[in-house]
Amino acid sequence: MALRISITAVLTLLPIVGLLRFFYKRDLNPEPRAALVGTFVRGILVVIPVLLVAGLLSRLFPTGLGPWFHAWFVAFVLAALPEEYFKLRVLTRYSAVQPCFDEPMDGIVYGATAALGFAALENVMYAWSGGWSVALLRAFTAVPMHAVTGAMLGYGIAREVFPPNKSRSILSGFIAAVVLHGLYDLFLLGAQCGVLAGTVTASQVLWLFALSMLVLIVGIIWTVRTVQRLRRTQKTLASREPPQVIPTEGLDNENSSFS
Repeated sequence: MALRISITAVLTLLPIVGLLRFFYKRDLNPEPRAALVGTFVRGILVVIPVLLVAGLLSRLFPTGLGPWFHAWFVAFVLAALPEEYFKLRVLTRYSAVQPCFDEPMDGIVYGATAALGFAALENVMYAWSGGWSVALLRAFTAVPMHAVTGAMLGYGIAREVFPPNKSRSILSGFIAAVVLHGLYDLFLLGAQCGVLAGTVTASQVLWLFALSMLVLIVGIIWTVRTVQRLRRTQKTLASREPPQVIPTEGLDNENSSFS
């Protein structure tokens, strides 16, 4: 029993730590750890309002409209919209107002950190009921999806804050995160609801799972390419900075005193 709990704990937290490290190491100008920890903790805490809002919205669910409508309602209304909204609130109300939030890469780092805070607690909740197999599956699916949508939210903020963009990118980043998150959940829930209703075959379940993974892969590719581009920008800006000039006046005077 102890070994099973240990394996589940490792599989639950290891992907979170690995992805946090990935984003932290990609930043050539690392963020203060206190700000990152504050963002991560706030990402955990937003699970509370997400559950409350989802509970209230679930009362609006109309019955008798079929398994696909049920899947759509849960994926977009109960999951994607409240989760991405409250993650965005963490970024706009806390992370983006930190003095250290001073370049576009910071949006990616803080966005992923807030989302992984949310994913950490969600992972614990799912692993507690589903065991190590659920934790292992989520390590390669739901956890990276949260990091991807968080990066989208943060990048939208960065595009609105920093030149040359300064457009209404926060809204576009939020919409992109909701759509990606919603589609990912929709295909998985569509398969689950279809199986329960007896309306999908085994091959259709596999196709729906493949579509969900395709959405995840698209998000990962966008995130990796965006991180690489912003990292190149950091290197370019660093190479353009004038070299520091060490003042020699004091040294000359000191040397002359020994002559």
